[in-house]
Amino acid sequence: MNGKIIILFLLLLISIPANAFEDVIISSSSRLSDIKIEHNDIINVYPLITLTNDKKVLIIEPLKEGVSRFIVTKDKKEPVVFSAHVEADRTIIDAPQEFEVLTLDIPPQAYEYEFILDEPPLTDEG
Repeated sequence: MNGKIIILFLLLLISIPANAFEDVIISSSSRLSDIKIEHNDIINVYPLITLTNDKKVLIIEPLKEGVSRFIVTKDKKEPVVFSAHVEADRTIIDAPQEFEVLTLDIPPQAYEYEFILDEPPLTDEG
């Protein structure tokens, strides 16, 4: 389900002009609410609202270089603190282990595939 949400969001981003910073998505299996940002001139954090109104995905939009923190309430009871370090070419988010952090502008190394033209794709059998 989270994969479909991310793909839909990426399609929406096509119409938005690109900026110099790397946007980040934070995904959770729990509902996230009550976002408080320490320096809202450095980052903007908002939930991705879906048709089912899950609010399990946050979008971090860097506005300028710097360091900031934000607090999100998990399952309406547990506050979770994130730190964000925004550089010109990347955004670093320190998140607890139960959160998945994905960059929007630069694909993670795990998704880079090496392929050779004119050969069939590899399958699980070998």
